[in-house]
Amino acid sequence: MSLYQRGKSWYFEVVVEEYLSYYRANRRPKSVQRHEASYRSLKRFFEGKRLSDITPFMIERYKRTRKEEGLSDASINRELAFLKNLFTMAITWGKAETNPVKQVKLFREKNERTRFLTEEEEARLLVHCGPQLKPLVITALHTGFRKSELLSLRWEHVDFQNRLIKVEAAYAKNGEARTVPMNSVLTTTLMAIKIGDDSKAPVFQSREGRPYRGFRRAFETAVRRAEIRNFTFHDLRHTFASRLVMKGVDLTTVKELMGHKHITMTLRYTHLAPGHKRSAVELLSEFEQKVPSIFTTGVGEVRLLSTVKA
Repeated sequence: MSLYQRGKSWYFEVVVEEYLSYYRANRRPKSVQRHEASYRSLKRFFEGKRLSDITPFMIERYKRTRKEEGLSDASINRELAFLKNLFTMAITWGKAETNPVKQVKLFREKNERTRFLTEEEEARLLVHCGPQLKPLVITALHTGFRKSELLSLRWEHVDFQNRLIKVEAAYAKNGEARTVPMNSVLTTTLMAIKIGDDSKAPVFQSREGRPYRGFRRAFETAVRRAEIRNFTFHDLRHTFASRLVMKGVDLTTVKELMGHKHITMTLRYTHLAPGHKRSAVELLSEFEQKVPSIFTTGVGEVRLLSTVKA
């Protein structure tokens, strides 16, 4: 009997190789690395099994085992997402008939971190950023771009004439290109570091002129010297979104600027705009100026008063 199939039942590892080949051709390297890491974990449990033999019960056992091994809920969910996508593509390719992962409940993740810089913290941080790091940090603060999106930028993506900066779909987490307007701070910052006319050159470069990649230590050092606690590079993105909401920008616009696929991701920032909620409710008081007010003046007695004047 063939190693590859028995009717529509294919071996797990054979389909994974097909799937990873497809994924490498269509997704960015960072996503491929995460998928490959998920496969290494799943392989221990499902290698040698046919897709038709993998059941929801087996997947639940896998969840429990990974939990006992100390893996976080979020990491287990990423591995199950890989498995779910694998079955989805296998069905599309005619190598499977059902997707057992759809019957498995994922862990509920607590992904509500919204740490953002105060203006004072930002000033201290920028003081301690070197000449290569500082423009990167400023761009993150004024675009909300993710680390991978920032590092993918080439000068062809920066339109100084129309003051726009673009992330290509291949480097966007949701797979959709997006463009963000550049404010005066960002425009000035990027114009200052532009050298030459090579549109294919990376925007952020090391001192040696190579693409700027390994800046994690430099950023952590700057944060430490600025005496800022509990802050990561990704929190620069949270700072961008938080400041927009606190300035009264509507959530739909924030969603589009952030590149969120669903509005639920943006809703985490709603608590930062209590003043706008208060203003919205205060609008109801306008009705009181147009309709009579009813007050109870005694037991069983209701008196209609004149319209209240503001």
